[in-house]
Amino acid sequence: MPSTSALSHLTAQSRFTSPGFLLASVGKVAEAWITEAMAPLDLLPREAAALLVLRTYGAMTQQQLGELLDLDANYLVMVLKKLESRDLVARTRDPRDRRRHVVEITATGSAVRDQVDTAVEQVEIRLLRRLDEDEVDTLRSLLFLVDDVTGRKRRLAEGP
Repeated sequence: MPSTSALSHLTAQSRFTSPGFLLASVGKVAEAWITEAMAPLDLLPREAAALLVLRTYGAMTQQQLGELLDLDANYLVMVLKKLESRDLVARTRDPRDRRRHVVEITATGSAVRDQVDTAVEQVEIRLLRRLDEDEVDTLRSLLFLVDDVTGRKRRLAEGP
């Protein structure tokens, strides 16, 4: 782990190549490319993420989905309304607690999610084209280590 002193030697100009700056910069490009790749599917990354979570973990309450995606309840409702209007997800009342909604992906939603996977894979190929397979594996492992510090996406890997 780099200590404070290990990063403090960076000059103002070399800060542009610091790990934090590079992660932020590459992240913005990756997000823009993924958003562009999903535009023909009329989906935003958060909407595609909802489909991925539902396809991976199955039906869950609306609240669980919002927590896994780290989405505000009001924004989640907008996402789900759009997905529901396209028959990509279905919301029903929880029979155990009528105040809650259960959300599940539909067959149409699964098919669209497959298209998203293909689009995102093409972006990853473009983004990582200068890395060989071992380097991609190393990068992924290193990003998991950095991600552990944030604790945010760990919820997605662990599920509901």
